[in-house]
Amino acid sequence: MCSSPKSSRAVKKTAISFNDELTQEQRLRFAAKANLAQERRAQREVTNKRYEQKHTSGKSTSGFFSWLQQLVN
Repeated sequence: MCSSPKSSRAVKKTAISFNDELTQEQRLRFAAKANLAQERRAQREVTNKRYEQKHTSGKSTSGFFSWLQQLVN
């Protein structure tokens, strides 16, 4: 038996790089899908903000207690 470590038992310390394993076509498709997802997310955030503004403003003007609170202020 030799005292040198076998290559099959040696621990490989390579960093996993997702980008290196993709072809140019795969990178372009991935970037396009990521851009579409970002656009959808931005549109959803704008829609949610509009919805919140519309519904919170409606709640503050309706109801007797809301009216009384506005009168006191």
